[in-house]
Amino acid sequence: MAPASPWLSHLKPRLSFGQAGNDRIGNNLSDRIFEISAESMLYMEGNEENPTVFIVPGSVLSNPGLKWERTITQNVGLDFGFFDNRLSGSFELYHNKTKDLLIKSTIPSSSGYSQQMQNIGQTSNKGLELALSGVIIKKQDFSLSANFNIAFNKNRIDKLDETKEWLQSTTWTADSGGPNGEFIIKEGGQVGTMYGYVTDGMYTYDDFDYVNGKYVLKPDVPSNQKITNPRFFGPGSLKFKNQNDDLVIDEEDKVVIGNANPKHTGGFGMNATLKGFDFSAFFNWVYGNDIYNANKMEYTSTRAGRTYKNLINMMNSENRFTYLDPTTGYIATDPEQLKEMNRNATMWSPGMSLVPLHSWAVEDGSFLRLNTLTLGYTLPTHLLKKARIDNLRVYVTGYNLWTWTNYSGNDPEVDTQRTTPLTPGVDYNAYPKSRSFIVGLNLTL
Repeated sequence: MAPASPWLSHLKPRLSFGQAGNDRIGNNLSDRIFEISAESMLYMEGNEENPTVFIVPGSVLSNPGLKWERTITQNVGLDFGFFDNRLSGSFELYHNKTKDLLIKSTIPSSSGYSQQMQNIGQTSNKGLELALSGVIIKKQDFSLSANFNIAFNKNRIDKLDETKEWLQSTTWTADSGGPNGEFIIKEGGQVGTMYGYVTDGMYTYDDFDYVNGKYVLKPDVPSNQKITNPRFFGPGSLKFKNQNDDLVIDEEDKVVIGNANPKHTGGFGMNATLKGFDFSAFFNWVYGNDIYNANKMEYTSTRAGRTYKNLINMMNSENRFTYLDPTTGYIATDPEQLKEMNRNATMWSPGMSLVPLHSWAVEDGSFLRLNTLTLGYTLPTHLLKKARIDNLRVYVTGYNLWTWTNYSGNDPEVDTQRTTPLTPGVDYNAYPKSRSFIVGLNLTL
């Protein structure tokens, strides 16, 4: 579009519409599959000459009606430039819909199967994106420019067909006994909504009466004994908030405790030159998202399978509630002695068999990262002529140099449990981003 005034360099509106399919369907999911049973394999080992083979249906129910997902994209944008394009950028609004979502769903056990791949419902994403770049200073020996971008996105679960709501468990790859975590999938809600209990510290001596050598919970204090199944239920046990005042902590006390979706994401950078030197830096950020730090759950409990394994430092003997007398190494039983031993305890006892998701493990995942930093120098041309070199530049670049965040884990930019796309924002044994440096040379003959 032709400039409308001396200060408007260009203006170009854009409009787009498209549709694409997603063929990520596993092999044979539309066919009925049979497998050799474990009993058959054992029988064959003892009777190699005349084996008898038993065929059983697979665990995933076939679905002959499966079809591709369809994603419909709708976009309207505007490219612009001002002051001979010294300030330029783009602005976009979009609304995308994904129909016939491919999800491996849990089905009733009465069917004889545990899961089935299904085309379930519809989700949508809408948002806006803004990108700006500008030349701040432009002189012969010095230049300075900057760029900035920000994006806002909101997803929504529009339809779930016949199933209007369910709880989606995280899929652990390390072992089947990992810490549990659930996301609520609800029509009208968002993908990435974390669902669990609200942490209420730990039970204190004021919550119990000591009767005949036993701790008896006072009648006005709610109990979550069945939820955590502690080895010893008493002062120092993990405590959850009772949401419905029935004095029993159960499934009815679960609430929304986090959202993996950020409020906005973006980045900004700058480029500068001074005589033969050049400098560039780029930062990126994510703001307003929650992370389910499953490492905290895993390594602060002695659940089944972790009885003799290490805990992280926040569970050291100076922080946690303990029943061991530090002077003798034996279990203390006297209430007054235990009370004195644990008067400065800030963490509950790790001795519990079940560790459901609770709000203590949900953390703010916002961060600002210095992603890239480069410093270079180009030798003057007159020094290169004698060596018949047209250009020679040396530089050093650093990646992932610094991250500002309140997240207690190794790296806030994490998303490990994505066997299903319904459980984003989980940190479980994730390896952090590496920091690296590159020294280079650009030579033109």
